Amino acid sequence: MPKSKVLLCEDEYIVALDLQLLIEEFGFEVIGPFASVSNAMREIGETRPDMAVLDVSLKDGEVYPLADRLQEMGVGLVFHSGHVNDHEIKTRYPQAECCLKPVHTSRLKAALQQAAPLADC
Repeated sequence: MPKSKVLLCEDEYIVALDLQLLIEEFGFEVIGPFASVSNAMREIGETRPDMAVLDVSLKDGEVYPLADRLQEMGVGLVFHSGHVNDHEIKTRYPQAECCLKPVHTSRLKAALQQAAPLADC
């Protein structure tokens, strides 16, 4: 059975590496990490993720255009940021999960498990 694919967007190298290792430890395949919205947009034209872990602020701006496209594709969203406003995110992306930095391992795992069923829609 193939592993679920998680698109990872994070522009801080050490944080991205830590998240990648955690997500792989949870049993998922990681696509990325991507430090920019533009690079991640190109990738989702080639590879469809099942879920995405998104930092709100990336090198080339806010992640919302990418999140909008992923939501249209039915991809489960997990926002991972120090700048996340849960109310704003939940209004714009009702099915999304939010994790504030620094995230606890169990919280990230739970958020991915919550996001996973959206991949089956």
